[in-house]
Amino acid sequence: LEYSLSSLPNRVFPNPKVALEQYPTSVHLTSSIVLTALSKNDAGPGTTILDLGCGTGMLGLGFALVRSDMVYLVDCDPEAVELARENVDFLLEEELIGRGDEKGDDEEGCRAVELIMAKVKYAPVAESSFGGRDGGRGRGGG
Repeated sequence: LEYSLSSLPNRVFPNPKVALEQYPTSVHLTSSIVLTALSKNDAGPGTTILDLGCGTGMLGLGFALVRSDMVYLVDCDPEAVELARENVDFLLEEELIGRGDEKGDDEEGCRAVELIMAKVKYAPVAESSFGGRDGGRGRGGG
């Protein structure tokens, strides 16, 4: 898995956008996440993966390499989508992954997703709508 991921042409952003928190996900970390999900049957054959904020596609393609049935790569940045697309094309050319088919879709064209990988931005809030700093909960706050 690490060997295949390390061969991707776009593992880092050439011009990362700080506001979008575009940082590279290492091959080692990606492999660890994918293999952990695989060991819990959250990835691999019979699963569909949604990688939100996919960036270069490193995580999603790791899931594709372990033969998850379908992997969706989604990002708000068109440049990131293009980098991910180039990585997908590389793995297709090397015959390390295959193109998805429509098998398994229900009559409306929808498909269940077993695992969602997302980079969620964390911004602490000084005051919650529930009251004090701790939201009125915990440590005897009521």
